[in-house]
Amino acid sequence: MQGIVNERTVVRMLGAIVDAHPDVVAVECGEQKLTYRQFWDAAAAVAGRIRQAEGHRSGCLVGLLFERGIEGIVAQLGSWLAGAAYLPLDPALPDGRVEAILRDARPVAVLAQEGLAGRVPAGVPVLDSTGAAPASVSPAPLAYVIYTSGSTGTPKGVEVGHAGLANLVSWHRETYGTRPGVRVGAFAGLGFDATVWEVWAALASGATLVLPTERLIVDSAVIAEFIERSAITHCFLSTPLAEQLFALPAPPVGLAVLLTGGDRLRVSPPAGFPAAVFNHYGPTEATVVTTASADLRRCPTEGAPVIGRPIAGAKVRLVDADGVEVAEPGVPGELLIGGDVLAFGYRGDPELTGSKFVADQDENRWYSSGDLCRWTADGELEFVERRDAQVSIRGHRVEPAEVEQEILAVPGVDQTAVVHVPDQDGGSLHAFFCGEAEPGDIRAALTGRLPAYMLPTGLHRLVAMPLTSNGKIDRKALPDTPVAAAAEPSPLGATEARIAEIWSELTGNLPRSGDSFFEIGGHSLIAARAVSRTREQFGIKIGLQAIFNHPVLADFSAEVDEAVRSAE
Repeated sequence: MQGIVNERTVVRMLGAIVDAHPDVVAVECGEQKLTYRQFWDAAAAVAGRIRQAEGHRSGCLVGLLFERGIEGIVAQLGSWLAGAAYLPLDPALPDGRVEAILRDARPVAVLAQEGLAGRVPAGVPVLDSTGAAPASVSPAPLAYVIYTSGSTGTPKGVEVGHAGLANLVSWHRETYGTRPGVRVGAFAGLGFDATVWEVWAALASGATLVLPTERLIVDSAVIAEFIERSAITHCFLSTPLAEQLFALPAPPVGLAVLLTGGDRLRVSPPAGFPAAVFNHYGPTEATVVTTASADLRRCPTEGAPVIGRPIAGAKVRLVDADGVEVAEPGVPGELLIGGDVLAFGYRGDPELTGSKFVADQDENRWYSSGDLCRWTADGELEFVERRDAQVSIRGHRVEPAEVEQEILAVPGVDQTAVVHVPDQDGGSLHAFFCGEAEPGDIRAALTGRLPAYMLPTGLHRLVAMPLTSNGKIDRKALPDTPVAAAAEPSPLGATEARIAEIWSELTGNLPRSGDSFFEIGGHSLIAARAVSRTREQFGIKIGLQAIFNHPVLADFSAEVDEAVRSAE
């Protein structure tokens, strides 16, 4: 595209693709498709609208509130063409979370999908997505801001630059051969920074990005069927979903490259798995990916799979508690990250930025990841554990302290502690509290303030918190601490009892008739298994969406009874 700046940016890469392959399909979702030329022109129209916003200037921030789909990706490119950075806002977030992010980020305006403008708090300007002013193609250094959980009780925004994103995209297409003719499936959640990676690594390489029409795909069998039906050749799946795909009796044979990351990968792909599998590691502060493994089908299978070696443009070091470099294989050290992959820092928080991004004596910046890793004898990295309390929940970084702050704000809660309890899906949060508050009231308060992945799987009332010898809460002892006695539940109907048994096996909590699946510890990944087991046990056809539309045991049981009658 004429007039694009010479700096290496995704916009410049994409402009070259538009010139070379204007009629190739850039993005498709069901029957809706846009060629690269149509995609660019649609984004230019959005850019015109953004440039008309009051307060617009080069380098400003624009919030984007869109469901997963083509329109939201067009808006992201439109932001860049207008010289702005974008702030993704997942509509699945509760209103309180959206408000907290906007209050901290201070965008000049929010561009909202039709029907979602009412989610934007009063006082924040809302734009529609069309305009006619000419588009700028000279993006400022800032590309996007993504919010993660914060230990102080509020989310923190990570500012990522165009240079870091261009480095990621360039490495990706050279490493994985992304090009015209490749079809890339997009499954990452909107609040997960891997969505930046899968979208722009595909589009800046001339591939076709294929979006599922379903709002939520968390069933590995459904994902496999979509991959086959849509002729997907490359895709990213979060670690738990990749592990589920490994376990399928018939994985999709058309898939050539499977990328995974976001959590500790515990198993390698089975013998004969059709796709090359690459494991990745990287915090949001290092532009999604810092290290990558070789094809795990060719790697030794002893122990957990490695996280590999640094990608092009990334530098890594391991240091001990005194800051001395650790080079000996097998010795844990904190992973420090440097190089072109580093983010600018935390939006509006220079103190936190200064504490986490530290310059060495040669003026090189290093990000303190808080992750303990170790070198293998082959010069690859293995993840060991977190140095602090931060945990990963289905690919999202979570500070338990933020959840604790929200629980303590509920009337009737005297004390609380939130811990990570391992399970086959990578672990979940469990909250323990003392006080007269009802678990239902606590969950209602949290649901209005926190995203779904931060909601505790279990809420347990204790008579008293277990303490260590120095008087601190003994968090390791919490999962085994007896909980306060609960009222005797009412008897369940026949269908309710059978479904309750399934839910209990998956969540560890036996539900009552009026309990919601997602309030007793259910989440999107085990919802897929709950529905699958229900299909098998009752011999019916019932979709995954049923448990999201009818999460209360009595209501879901009624749906199952209706499906049984329809099948007779």
